Formats: sequence, C-alpha cells, structure tokens
Amino acid sequence: MNEEVRALPEKLAGGCMCGAVRYRISGVPIVAALCHCDRCRPQSGSAFSTVIIKRSTITLEGETAVFEDIGSSGLPVARRYCPRCCSPLTTEPDAAPEVMMVKAGGIDSNEWFHPVMELFVGRRRPWVTPVPGAQQFEGNPPL
Repeated sequence: MNEEVRALPEKLAGGCMCGAVRYRISGVPIVAALCHCDRCRPQSGSAFSTVIIKRSTITLEGETAVFEDIGSSGLPVARRYCPRCCSPLTTEPDAAPEVMMVKAGGIDSNEWFHPVMELFVGRRRPWVTPVPGAQQFEGNPPL
C-alpha cells in the first residue's frame, strides 16, 4: 500500500446516480473521514462514507429532497438526497451549522479519498478494519 500523503483537491464536483442533481465544492475539504454511526451507515447503503466540508463552499443544482433526522447530539440533521434516484448527497447537522458531510461515493473523482479519521468507531462493523494511522473517535470529532 502506498503510504504517501494524498493532497486534498481544491475543487470537487459530483452528483446523484441519475444525473438530476449536480454539485460543485469550491474549497478544500476540511477532512476525509469515515463515519460508522447508526444513521450514516444506512443512509450511505454501506458501512461508512463521508467527506467533511464547509457548507459555504457547496453549490447544488437540481431538485433535492430532505429526510429530517435526529443526530447523536439530539439536534436535527438534514439528510439530503435526489428524489428521482434516491442517491444520498449530504448530511447537514444543526449541531455544527458551519460544516456538512458529502457522501464520498457521489464525488466524480474520489481516488484521492484516504480517511484520516474515523467517527463512532464503537459502531464499526466487525468485518471493517481500522484505517492505519487514522484518528479514532467514539463520537463526533472536535472540528
């Protein structure tokens, strides 16, 4: 495995599976992370997935729908998705209004994605091994 540090891109683009929703991210992601929480896993349809960005850097185009959820903080979390193909797009927690999570699988070119932290590691599936060198958090990290 290549141990070199991967540079985070300055701009990203992505969207849903059917192409009805597209987004552009105009800033470098805050962090590449995996979230193992009981809400992100089913939303992503996998064991984990997330890239944390500043909310002010994303521009969405196309109709989206929102599932209103409650986060581990007890505060609302908006889980945005495409109403046509149901692809998950973002997670927007009220507990941290300056940040949002973008699902890594929806980013067009995500080869650079290498998690440097893992969240809710106590809920990690037993068949998923920790990412070597990634910071491990039992809940949300201090951002």
